Amino acid sequence: MEGSLGKWISIIHRNLCAHMDRLFRESDIGHGPRRFLVEIALSPGLTQEEVSERLLMDKTTTARAVKQLEQGEYITRTRDPFDRRRYVLEPTDKGRQLLPGVLEARRECHLALAEGFSEAELEMILLMLKRMADNAVRLRGSTTTGSDRS
Repeated sequence: MEGSLGKWISIIHRNLCAHMDRLFRESDIGHGPRRFLVEIALSPGLTQEEVSERLLMDKTTTARAVKQLEQGEYITRTRDPFDRRRYVLEPTDKGRQLLPGVLEARRECHLALAEGFSEAELEMILLMLKRMADNAVRLRGSTTTGSDRS
């Protein structure tokens, strides 16, 4: 196999992000915060921590994206009435209006990536990518470095 897995995954990711950014160039948010907006708009009432967990993102990245979405008036962030330490995230009308376009663009990207593959191949690819993602999450949480391993 030519190159590393990371290289090919990075090429796919960068090109999809560039495509999405081109489609939403009129929007004042980038591809990163858009992912958070989709999660919040599809599941209103989530807390910042729940969004982090669902997207497997660190709390700092989530806080940055939530701040940008709130400043752009795509979401609101209000205190949880049951736990005053937490904030509940809700899409605004502006956020809800952007959602269908983002979901359609994601669907188009999926179809473009899937072109030429059978359903069985796609299922296998998704299974393998999920396993790789799980491995990457475990690696990220690991405290050993490459030089510490035997």
